[in-house]
Amino acid sequence: MSSPDLNEWSIPVAFHFGVKVDGTMTSFSEVSGIECSLDISPVQSGGDNSHCYFIPTSRTFSPLVLKRGFCKNGDPFFEWCKRILTVELSKNCIDLKDIEVMLLDENSSPLTTWRFKHAYPVKWEIGKFDSMENKLVIETVNIKYTSFDLVQG
Repeated sequence: MSSPDLNEWSIPVAFHFGVKVDGTMTSFSEVSGIECSLDISPVQSGGDNSHCYFIPTSRTFSPLVLKRGFCKNGDPFFEWCKRILTVELSKNCIDLKDIEVMLLDENSSPLTTWRFKHAYPVKWEIGKFDSMENKLVIETVNIKYTSFDLVQG
């Protein structure tokens, strides 16, 4: 009996990933919200009340959620978020960036890459302060985008 192909049996691990914001690697401890769904509308067949068809109408993308230890002023990602979320809203206040989330293999090469197009932060949150816990301060940023592509390898 021959031994199994190692590539066939290797399963990616969720803790080995990378994030690029406009081509620059940026560290995060957690990424979630990679989700897309089709919105559908029910349509009755003409004169046939026993069947209902569902027609896709649009796509809905969940916010991309990025978490990491709080960074001080001067960090490019933090400055981008601060600029968008704190300046007066105007026509040119939103600076769109492309974000890539890469699931990496054992050699740190991308197995799969999700490319989020025209992304910008819509929510920034700081984790709780608690004098009874010994934890890092975590910042959470929710990112909206127009679409994403999935690229293998």
